[in-house]
Order: sequence, then C-alpha cells, then structure tokens
Amino acid sequence: MIYWQMRLDKKFSREKAVFWILFLVMAIYYGWRLFALTPWYDELYTYYCFISKGPFYAAIHWPLPNNHVGYSVLSAILDLFGNSYIGLRGVSYLCALANLYLVYRISSRWMKGMMPFVAVVLYLSMNLVNQMAVQGRGYTLGITCFLVSFLCMDRIVMEENCPKRYYWIYVFSLVLGLYTVSSNVYWVVPLCISGGGYLLWLSAGESRSDHKPIFQTDSWKKLLKLVAASAIAALLTLFLYGTIWLAIGSNLLVKDETGIYAGLSHVQMIRKNPLAAVKRGMEYMLDTPYIQSEERAGFPARLGEFFLVLSGYYFGFLSLAVAAVWVIGLIVLFWQVISGMRDKKEEGIFLELFLLLEILFVPVCLLIQCKRPYYRVFTYGGVILSLLITWLAYGAIKKSDPKKKMVSIVFGLAVAALSVKCMFFSGYGNQYGERETEIKTVLSHGDIQAGKTYSVTDCNQEYLLFFLYGIRCENKEIEGSDMVMLDKRMMDPDFDEMVWEFYHYYDSIPWDYINEKMNVAYESENYVLYQK
Repeated sequence: MIYWQMRLDKKFSREKAVFWILFLVMAIYYGWRLFALTPWYDELYTYYCFISKGPFYAAIHWPLPNNHVGYSVLSAILDLFGNSYIGLRGVSYLCALANLYLVYRISSRWMKGMMPFVAVVLYLSMNLVNQMAVQGRGYTLGITCFLVSFLCMDRIVMEENCPKRYYWIYVFSLVLGLYTVSSNVYWVVPLCISGGGYLLWLSAGESRSDHKPIFQTDSWKKLLKLVAASAIAALLTLFLYGTIWLAIGSNLLVKDETGIYAGLSHVQMIRKNPLAAVKRGMEYMLDTPYIQSEERAGFPARLGEFFLVLSGYYFGFLSLAVAAVWVIGLIVLFWQVISGMRDKKEEGIFLELFLLLEILFVPVCLLIQCKRPYYRVFTYGGVILSLLITWLAYGAIKKSDPKKKMVSIVFGLAVAALSVKCMFFSGYGNQYGERETEIKTVLSHGDIQAGKTYSVTDCNQEYLLFFLYGIRCENKEIEGSDMVMLDKRMMDPDFDEMVWEFYHYYDSIPWDYINEKMNVAYESENYVLYQK
C-alpha cells in the first residue's frame, strides 16, 4: 500500500496536477476560439483553394507561397469528416494543446519545481502565440515539429544508447516542419548545428579522457548518425518540394502556347521531360517570393526596429523589456556556454547552446538575406522566449539561497499577473478580421438554400459562402441572381480606389436589375444584402 502511494505521489505531483488543470482550461479556451472567431482572408483562401480540394490536390499545388502545404494536406484529411471549422483549424487546435505539453516536457527536463509550469504560462500568454494558436495556418504545426525535433535531439545527444526511433521521429519532424512553412529553416539550422556542436564537444572530452582519436569515440558515432538523419531529412524535403515543382512546372509549360509542350497533357509533359517541368516550377517559386528583399542601405537600423516591434508582438506593452531580455540573454548565454565548455560543466549546456545559436542565427541570417519576414513567421520564438526567461530566472533563483523560496514566489506572482493582464485585458478575444465577421453576419440574414442562384462581388464573400454554407459560387454576374451582397463603396459612383478584393465597382453593377427585381434584405455598416 505504501509502495503504490509513493508511486502515485511520484506520478501525480502537485506541479503536474496544476499543469493538467491548466491544460484542460486551455483545451476549452482554444475550442471556443476555434468556433467563435470568424476565419480571416488567409485562412479562407487556404481552405477554399487547397484544403477543401482534398489531400492529394493540396500536396502538389503551391501557386502562391501563402499556402502552407504540409498543413493543408493534414487539414484536408480532417476536412473529410464534413465540418469546415474542424477541417480548417482542427490540426492547429490539436497542435496548440500538444505544444503546451511539449513545452512542459522540455522545461521539466532542465528545470525543477514550478518553473516548467511558469514556462508554459509565459508561452501561452504571448499575443503572437495566442493569435496563431488555432488559426488555419501552419505556424502552430511548425512549433509542434520544432518541439518534437528538439526533444528527439535531446535524447540523441544525452543518452548513451538512444533508440533508432528517435532518429526517425527527428527526421519526420524536420521534414514536416519545412514542408509546412519553408521559413521554419530559422529553427531547423540552429537546432542541427547545436546538436552537432554539442556532440563534437563531447567527442573531444571523451578523446582526452580515453586517450583515443575523436573519430573512435561514442559521441563521434552518434554525430555521424545525426548527420545522416539530417541529410535524409534534407533529401526527403527536397523530394516533396520537387513534387510540387513538377506539378507547377508541367502546368505552366503545357499552358504556354509559344512553347514546345503546348497542348500536351500533364502526364505526357512529365513523361517527356520531367526535369524541364521541375526547373520551370522551381523558377516560378523563386520568382514569386512571399518576402521581398530590401535595399541594403540602412537595413541594419530597419532590422533593429523590426526586432523591437517583434518583441511587442509577444508582450505588447513590454516591447522594450522583451528586447532587453534578448540582449541580456545573449550575453549571459554566451558566457555560460563558454564557461561550461571550458570547465566541463554539462548541466544545461545543450539547452544554452541551442538558445544562443538560435538568438544569433536569426539576425545574422536576415542581415545576409536582407529581408524582414512577416512577424508571424517567428511565432515559434514564443518557445525560445519562454525558455530563455525561465532558464535565466531558474539560474538566478538557485543562486539566491537562502532567499530562494521568496524570490521564486515573487517571480511566480509576477508571471501570473502578466498572464492575467494579457489574457483578459489585451483584446485577445477580438475577431481576426472585422470585414470577414461583418460579411458572416450579413450572410446569416439571407435566405440561403440549395437551388438558388448567387452572385459574389468580392473574394471574401466567395470564400465565406463556401466555408459557412458549402456553396462554391464563382458566379460574378449579378443579373439573374437571387441574392447579391454589395460593399457600400461599390455603390458610390465617385469611389475609384483600387480594392483588390472587389469583382465589381459602381459602373459594372446592373442597377436597373437590382432596383426592379430585388429588395434590401439586410443592411450593415459596410454592406447591403439584396434578395429577390
């Protein structure tokens, strides 16, 4: 009886119990966000053009870099169950919850007590993390791939006889991460370098202690396996993108009336010259980058401003404080890594090495690329920031004896207050897009049923009509339709600004038909719904 009680106490500690209560609360909260928040344009575009057309179609189509291919494939499988919200956001929902557990697992590996729980609270409280958590985009899935690959790397470098399955899970995580969002390379490269660098350091230590060449040490053998696994991941990723290039290239070549492949079917084109199709698809993808390069003159200053704004995307009212944490963390990590390698102190050095390389790699890479990506690309930075803050705090608390308990209580209360401020008083529950939400409301007042003829006057209406009601309407002809929604700017004869979402302006609208055949069914601040 005492034995089982000890086992129970060990398995269900107070810290773990608190975490699982939080996990349940977040499962409910993320579930609410999944259904309550209207999808915005990027989500709707992804669902309409890729997810809804099935896994195979999603896997080989990438006409715009806005498509997160790996995410679309997995979501297309969920979409087969028939619920558009689950099809669009179900994968992100599952990943958002998995990420909480994975952050807790990683933190528990390096820190004790309530600090892993604090790391999770910090992570989920960040604005960028919260906003992207259940969106129908691939960023949350990318974080899952990052965390899984980090845990596998930890097992590979720290265990003497790591099972082979961890190498294969590591490979799968890297491939899926890059297949989902190509910019995940910003965490893939530092992770691979930190693992390889740590094993090299261990090899050197083993060589000195055993008086044998480095290439005969156990760590060197693990390094070779790690390099082989990373190479396999690179080849598989190249194969997946090659498939996309093949599909895109063949489509472009057979439609080029001036080319030698005009009129051929896709299969005939691929059989005749697959390399030409791959080359054309690669050129198309590289010629239409999602993020444009900038002028080098003055770029370092603009990049500094970029990171300051990015810090605000994590904790808006603490952007300067977050930026200071990055700088202080960089200095402290550099000193601790150097000291640890010199003094052969291994406690936490792999985590410190990775955090250091990650913080250094991103700005150096962006300086070389001369690009400033969209801020949401660095949603995974929420993991880095939460680990950095808690690791620095954990080190400071350990050195604060006999005041350790008081310092940890003060730190925990500060994090709790920050979380409450963010989650309840920072607009985290706001809709993603006002226009999309308004269109959804207007459509709810329409008589939408099978057999009627609908007309769409902008792409948001087109995508929402399909997402909400399953009606794929590409009819832009208003005359003859039973229902039409007009943006009030379309109804202004003096409005001549270019709005890329619009299919119609005042002069292209058949006003005689609308005035004679239709009635106003509902009017909102920005839209008017007409029905027969």
